[in-house]
Amino acid sequence: MTYDRMVPAKLLWVVLLSTVVASCSGDSGEIAERAYANDVLVDTEWIEAHMDDPSVRVLEVGGNAEAFGEGHLPGASFVSMGSLSNPDDPLRGQIATAAQLSAALSRVAVERDQTVVLYDRQNNRLAARAYWVLKYFQHPDVRIYNGGTPKWTEDGRAMSTVMVEYEPSDYQAGPADPEIRTTWQYVVDHTDDPTTLFCDVRSPDEHLGRDVRSERGGHIPGSINVEWTAAVNSDGTFKSAEELATLYAGAGFTSDRQIITYCQSGVRAAHTWFVLSELLGYPSVRNYDGSWGEYGNNPESPIEN
Repeated sequence: MTYDRMVPAKLLWVVLLSTVVASCSGDSGEIAERAYANDVLVDTEWIEAHMDDPSVRVLEVGGNAEAFGEGHLPGASFVSMGSLSNPDDPLRGQIATAAQLSAALSRVAVERDQTVVLYDRQNNRLAARAYWVLKYFQHPDVRIYNGGTPKWTEDGRAMSTVMVEYEPSDYQAGPADPEIRTTWQYVVDHTDDPTTLFCDVRSPDEHLGRDVRSERGGHIPGSINVEWTAAVNSDGTFKSAEELATLYAGAGFTSDRQIITYCQSGVRAAHTWFVLSELLGYPSVRNYDGSWGEYGNNPESPIEN
């Protein structure tokens, strides 16, 4: 049987597995309690307890500053997704430079010794991308407020319209960590590497080449399609550690392999990178931030569809 014929079965398996896991989540007796690998998520009570803590900076990550002005977490500042990407990249998918990140974080008064808490309005998707950017430049302590503004209001907390002014800082990004990012050349060099697995976090139609968003559609040869939303609860929070471990192990991802995540622009892929690396503790996970926007537009890229 050819790989192309096997792809729909593999996709069906991931979908069925996600459905089974989700159906079990309503019965706490069926899924054993398991902790996340790292303490990188905070809840509403944590935010309230640290709201006046000068060692903590809360940042909303998004693309709509107007929505932020209409209501946000008290004391938070706004960081646009554009400021965390390189404007010189025509696809606007690749990560900001150290100087660009330093300028963006200086404007919102972040210091290197502060705990930075990120949140968004989109199922932690943008917050996870921002988290990856800050960890790439090795900010020591970064967290995500799990669920963002929907969770804040669901927990009965009021949004604020007060725009707090902070004195700009002189933030200096740390050295880049090459172990959590990858390039087109690295990807191509590892497509036949049995120690490397590719996680395509796009939709099944994108993976199969039916939804084409670059010059060519399809996927990196041998990649496994687990859409990023499979890791998200209905309220936008991350699924439990047990559910996530079952999902990705069932799809074929193991901790003894290097895993490279990709999507169209590296944003959805950063969400899955966060799940695999930070929540599940897989030891070697890289985000390909050029993703399909770069890969599908390069005629030299080997592609399956």
